Amino acid sequence: MIRAGIRSLARGSHQGSALLSGLGTALLAVGWLRRRRGPEKRLLYARTLRSGEGLRIRMVGSDEELEVEG
Repeated sequence: MIRAGIRSLARGSHQGSALLSGLGTALLAVGWLRRRRGPEKRLLYARTLRSGEGLRIRMVGSDEELEVEG
């Protein structure tokens, strides 16, 4: 979206079209705002525990440990 906005803004300013330049500026602003929001959170691991099963979670670079039992 950012690339399309830059292209439209450049084409509009080259041709002297305020409409095309405005559209390019809007696309550029929306694309920039979307990029700033960052990546969406993703589920890394999912598992349903049966009764009696356990799961140990360790954090990288930390000595903390969390144990979950089902």
